[in-house]
Amino acid sequence: DVIDLRPLLGEAETRTKLTAGDVGDWIWPSDNALSIPLLSKDMQPRGLELPTNRWGARARRDRIEGGTFHFYTDDYRFESLWKNPAPVVNSGCYAVAEPNFSTNDEMPFAVFLWHLYRKRWLSRFWQSHGIEIWADLAVAPRYRQYALLGVPLGWKAYATYSFGSHGIEKVIAEAVLAEEHAGTDEILLWVVCGEESDLEVCRERGWIGTPAHQQAYLRNVGGGKRTSISAGAAISSPNSKTLLDYEEIL
Repeated sequence: DVIDLRPLLGEAETRTKLTAGDVGDWIWPSDNALSIPLLSKDMQPRGLELPTNRWGARARRDRIEGGTFHFYTDDYRFESLWKNPAPVVNSGCYAVAEPNFSTNDEMPFAVFLWHLYRKRWLSRFWQSHGIEIWADLAVAPRYRQYALLGVPLGWKAYATYSFGSHGIEKVIAEAVLAEEHAGTDEILLWVVCGEESDLEVCRERGWIGTPAHQQAYLRNVGGGKRTSISAGAAISSPNSKTLLDYEEIL
């Protein structure tokens, strides 16, 4: 007789998924007076794991089995992860750039700190489930000096973006901060770029530059095989589309 194992397999898959109930009200180690969680230095990338995906650009039920998510998008697309960070773990991703909660120079310092706390808390939680973390640099210039609270000295893997009001000039200033924090100019800096000219700057400076619409491109040409990009490399845009063009096709 043929036994149908599909119900059993489906039940097993359900059991292995993380749920909101598995997420405790935890306090992580901290190295600062503000109790901003401290990232684990052992869980930082050595290269950019492809494909890259913007969180919210694909169905949450999809498992990507590798690859890297970033959160350089509207906050509403990832705000729910604060209540339940399990979907990132269940996605099967290899690494993420930290959630980039929006900040601005007019924002009260207490609000900025709340965004920073959530960013580091979520990142430390995901690290506890084996996900590597790119430390996010993209904060309002007024608060840049606090951007790396909770990032261990000597950390070498950073991420930011260049489009809209957050242009390449801000990225250059953030890179200086990252190099000072790392204690070396040999860092991994991943920049999600909205323009071809920004990708050129990444090539010139030895950063990893990817187009903001790279995830759509990889879906068209494939990219299931695990691949990574090392420092000094940049992905060229497949065409002249800008970030705004990409948003329109979603």
